[in-house]
Amino acid sequence: MIDAIRSEWIKVTTVTSTWVLAIVGAAFPLVVSLLTAAFDDDADIGFTGSDLGGLVAGTTLVSALIFGVVAILGITSEFSHLTIRPTFAALPDRWRALVAKPIVQVTISAVLTVLIVVLAWTFGSALAAGDQALADGDALASLVGVVCLSIGLTLLGYALGMIVRNTAAAICVLLLWPLIAEGLIAGLLGAVGLEGVQRWMPYAAGIAMVFNDADGATLGRVGGGAYFFAWISALLALGLWSTHRRDA
Repeated sequence: MIDAIRSEWIKVTTVTSTWVLAIVGAAFPLVVSLLTAAFDDDADIGFTGSDLGGLVAGTTLVSALIFGVVAILGITSEFSHLTIRPTFAALPDRWRALVAKPIVQVTISAVLTVLIVVLAWTFGSALAAGDQALADGDALASLVGVVCLSIGLTLLGYALGMIVRNTAAAICVLLLWPLIAEGLIAGLLGAVGLEGVQRWMPYAAGIAMVFNDADGATLGRVGGGAYFFAWISALLALGLWSTHRRDA
């Protein structure tokens, strides 16, 4: 298993697109958070810890989606370039190869997301007016939640890549589902009298880990996270089963 993980690590870290996307994913929340904190107009009140936590978590959502795209590229490129065939030939049971890849991808996304959050919070609190503390409001919960969401989106990207096996299609599903599809579905169902559907949408449940609505409009951080990862687990199981059964 260690050899399989080492092989996947080499594959991921020697591809230019991985580095480019990782740099973009790390730079965006850092730049936006630091500039917003530094040029905050309300110097008398300043940023509270809750404000800064929400800012860092909100901008890091973009990074989480980008890391999901990296996970998609990591598996679909192997199918499109047929490099998965020698991998499966070296590991005939396929399971070690299929499990090693998400281990590497999740490790990368988790480490990068934690670094982004720590750096953005550290430098943001140094630049922003006022006093910030992780204990302020939901600051710490939001930051932990966005790390969990990043891990979930990485696994989701990997699952979609295994199921679809097409880079463009998988990326479209990953990005357009939360941005367009969930809102349309919830709106249509709400129009026919099914209220409260939005909180049962997978991505909305995942977002509840980061931004929880106290009035009960969401499933809550724990409930939403459990529901979100249940969907991901089902898609992962489907992807692993189909990849194990289908021809490479």
